[in-house]
Amino acid sequence: MLICWTGLILLTGPIPTVVCVVLPVLIIRQMAVCQGGDAISVQSHVSLFRRPRAVSEALKNLDNWTGPGRPIRRPLGTSGQTKWLDFEDGIFTERHFRLYGSAIGFTYALVLAFRFWQGVSVIGPTGKFACIDFCWIWDSGIFAVSIDPSRVYDFAAYSAAQNTLVGPNAGGPFFHFIYPPTMLFFTYPLGFMPYLVAFAVWIVATLLLYQAAIYAIIPRPAALIAAVLPIGVSANALLGQNGFLTAALIGLSLVFLERRPLLSGILIGLLTYKPHLGVLFPLALVASRNWRTLCSATASTVALSVAAAAAFGYQGWPSFIASLFGRNSSLSPDSDVELNLQSIYGLLHWAGANAWVSWTVHLTVAALVAAMVCALWAKPIPYFLKAAILCIGSVTVSPYLLGYDLCILLIAVAFLVRDGMSRGFLPGERIGMIICFVGLFPLATPVAPMIGAVLFFLAARRIAAWRRDSFTASRDDPIGRGVSGAGSWNNRYPYLGGKIVCSALGRNSMLNSKFTLEVPYCYS
Repeated sequence: MLICWTGLILLTGPIPTVVCVVLPVLIIRQMAVCQGGDAISVQSHVSLFRRPRAVSEALKNLDNWTGPGRPIRRPLGTSGQTKWLDFEDGIFTERHFRLYGSAIGFTYALVLAFRFWQGVSVIGPTGKFACIDFCWIWDSGIFAVSIDPSRVYDFAAYSAAQNTLVGPNAGGPFFHFIYPPTMLFFTYPLGFMPYLVAFAVWIVATLLLYQAAIYAIIPRPAALIAAVLPIGVSANALLGQNGFLTAALIGLSLVFLERRPLLSGILIGLLTYKPHLGVLFPLALVASRNWRTLCSATASTVALSVAAAAAFGYQGWPSFIASLFGRNSSLSPDSDVELNLQSIYGLLHWAGANAWVSWTVHLTVAALVAAMVCALWAKPIPYFLKAAILCIGSVTVSPYLLGYDLCILLIAVAFLVRDGMSRGFLPGERIGMIICFVGLFPLATPVAPMIGAVLFFLAARRIAAWRRDSFTASRDDPIGRGVSGAGSWNNRYPYLGGKIVCSALGRNSMLNSKFTLEVPYCYS
């Protein structure tokens, strides 16, 4: 059925896609969670979405254990929830993701080849370069290596360069350069390359960074396949946009936040090339008292700003600030162009609301989301959930959000999945993630607010379950002797036998607490 569904995409043909090639495995060192002896880390034994077979065998042995000393078994929820979890466990396996993901990727490759044959790609139907988003990226690199880089903000000169590249009859409006001067550091190397070579280098390099961020969160080959399947990824690759780069910087900065705070701060400083997508990071760092990361981010931001003024001219900063004003109702710098915004503001504008109502509702929701992010980051909840909330919030608070920026939501989903691999999944949440995946396909309409709301709900549900189980654990074990499986609230049987060894790793740790069982595997 899934192959037939992807075949329908090939028949309709309007969805931009990209060849999904399984990249070489990116080796990223991860923290082990074993405590010695015969116990080994959960990362080695837990598959992508399923309980390991060894644990299932242990549970069967536990059912057959009679006599004194038998540990207490606590089933999760009702029998209906248990059956639903069994149903999801049978579907969401690494093997299935490799099989179906490869099928969808192969279909995407056929669609891309078909669209390229039609001339709907980097090369238009006339054989000349098409007017896609990468045009402004490559032209900004040309200006960056020129004698006067600040002329990139001169629309007359910038549009003339695009006209030289694609011709006056390219079929699309010419772009304004509306980014900070620090963006020129990323596009500077492209100015030395031919257009097609620069396009290939840009897509491959940023995609590798994006895949590295995904693999750093979920070290599974199947995660690399799943990460390139959403439609926002293919749209970003087809247009040559910077969504991969933004998602990679956000994902890697959150991965290194606890272990490499200085490196995390540098990555956050690089993210300031799109400042509207990073406004929640300083609030989260202050709320969680990550002072080293905050200082590193501040220093790198100042250093990049000064370096951009020295390398590309100080006139760039006043020109960038001036470009923020004079927008039309869709926040486009061109009065004749209507942008398809994916924000709450864009949804209301698309529905016909006036500017005052759209701005009021958007800013109110943004303030509530910012307050929620601060409150959650100040509390000792699991770090993966805090990281997912910050990613979703960063997308929600920005009024200027386009389809290729939705790659950030994939980083949020990766953190939710990683928390599920560590603590178990709740009934129905994996189905909810698949619904979000399907819901991203109609990018012609502002679907991101609804997808973000669903992901917010999934994260809040996990936080509520974690708090409920933590309360139960503290009530059952007031002196902390390790008789309640607080770290395994979604495992059908928290007690697999033997003594549970609990070791806290800190209030903001990547794994908030870990529980090692005296059996040949452990959960955290």
